[in-house]
Amino acid sequence: MEAIALVCLYGLASIEDIVTRQIQVIEIVMFSMLGIVINYIYRNQSLMSILGGVGVGVAVYIFSVISKEKIGRGDALMIMVTGLYLGFTNTLVLLWLSSLLAALIGAIVIRKYDSNMNYEMPFIPFLLVGYLVLLLVHYFGGIPL
Repeated sequence: MEAIALVCLYGLASIEDIVTRQIQVIEIVMFSMLGIVINYIYRNQSLMSILGGVGVGVAVYIFSVISKEKIGRGDALMIMVTGLYLGFTNTLVLLWLSSLLAALIGAIVIRKYDSNMNYEMPFIPFLLVGYLVLLLVHYFGGIPL
């Protein structure tokens, strides 16, 4: 259930992030409430893990404010919502994997198109791809989600 919700959230937000460079707050609120309900019903994560996962998003939000949005505040809010679904460890793994993918693609774009270092890329599509990679790893017997 959480996999379907996260893929839908990342899919919708990826399109918006690519097209408008913004994320709708209503989507974040709706999927946050859904994440709370899913965790209440299925109890997939402990309360401490959920708080830790949301804390990862809070840390990214603080970094966003300090760095004058080198990573967007909407991206940080999405990571907070991710923490509701995945808990602390898997949120950290997803953030690491997504950041690694974004860095690789960013380096290719900058090198290929002679872009400057201030080139902005939407981050939510990397969260989507990173999450799909985590699902595949889980499916083939890797890390538990």
